[in-house]
Amino acid sequence: MKPPDEPLAPGTTLGPGYVITRRLGGGAMGSVYEAHRNYGDGTPVAVKVLQAPAKPTTPASEADERRARFLREAAVSATIQHPNVVPVLDHGIDAARSLPYLVMPLLQGEDLAALLDRVGCLPPEVAIAIVVQASEGLAAAHARGVVHRDVKPSNLFLERRGDSPFVVVRVTDFGLAKALDASPGSAEGKGALTATGRFMGTPQYVSPEQAISAKHVDLRTDVYSLAMSLYHALSGRPAFAHVRSFMGLVLELTAREAPHLQDAAPWVSPAVTRIVHGALLRDPQARCPSASELALALDMAVGIDTSRRPITPEALVAHATLEAGVRRTPSQRAPLAASWEDLLRF
Repeated sequence: MKPPDEPLAPGTTLGPGYVITRRLGGGAMGSVYEAHRNYGDGTPVAVKVLQAPAKPTTPASEADERRARFLREAAVSATIQHPNVVPVLDHGIDAARSLPYLVMPLLQGEDLAALLDRVGCLPPEVAIAIVVQASEGLAAAHARGVVHRDVKPSNLFLERRGDSPFVVVRVTDFGLAKALDASPGSAEGKGALTATGRFMGTPQYVSPEQAISAKHVDLRTDVYSLAMSLYHALSGRPAFAHVRSFMGLVLELTAREAPHLQDAAPWVSPAVTRIVHGALLRDPQARCPSASELALALDMAVGIDTSRRPITPEALVAHATLEAGVRRTPSQRAPLAASWEDLLRF
C-alpha cells in the first residue's frame, strides 16, 4: 500500500495506539504529526510517517527506495542515545495502512534555520556554543558508525525544556544517514539506497565530495556541513549563498575554497575563522578529521567557559550585541591554513 497523499486526519490511530492530534509539518521524506498515546499517561509525542512522493508518476523503484530509507532512518536513529540527538522512542509499520512510522518526543522550541531567518546572525559565543553541542551529538552518531549526510541549520533543533532555563541542541533527521561499515552484500554496500551520481543532501551545506558522490563519503562530510552551519550562524549566510544555480554551486565547491569568513563577518576572531575554514577545506584528507576535534578546537579558541556555556533563550535573541559599532570593528585578518595540521601549528 502506498503512503497517504493527504494528511492523516485527527483521530486516526497508528500502530499500537498513537492517536493523531494535528499535523506539525513535513519535508521531502515524511510528514510529522502531534499525537498522544491512548495508553499509559497519554504523553504527547511527535510521529513521523512516510508521505507520498511529490510526483504522482514516481517509479515504483524510487518509491521502494524511499520506503527503505525511511525504515533505515527509524532503525538507525533508535540506536543513537545521546542528549544532543533527538531520540526515537518507537518505530514500526502500521499494519492497517502498511505505513512506516517513527515516534519521537514532542520537542518545544525551534530549529537553528528558523532562528537565523529571524535574527540574521548570532554573536560568536552563542553560535559556537550551539555548534559544540551539535558536535557532541554527531560524534555519538559517528561512534555508532553512522554518517548523517544532511547536517544543516534546519536539522539542529534548539529545544526548550519546560521550566529549564537552558536550551539543548538536538541533531535531528537521519533520513539520509549512511552506515560506515556497510558490507558488500548489504543494501547499502550494493548501493541500493545510494546510487552513484545521485545528489543527496542540501546544496548550500553539502561537502564537495558529497556533491560528487553521496555514496563515497565518511564522517568528514558531516564535519564540513556542521562548519558551514557555523559559518552561516556567524555571518548570516552560508559561504556560497551568492551562487544561484546548482551546477554553479558544484563548480564552486569543487574548484575553490570557501570565501573568507571575515569578508562577510569581519568581527569574528582570527582563531575562530581559521577553525571554521579548517573544517571547510575541500580535501577531506586535509580537513578537520572529526566532530569531536572540531569541538575541541573551538574550546581552545574561545575558552571552555564560553564554548560549553549553557545556552539561555535570551542568548538566542541577543544578536543586538552585534550592533553597528561592533560590526565596524573588524578583527585582525586571519591567514588561512592549507590543512588542519598546519592550522594546529599557528
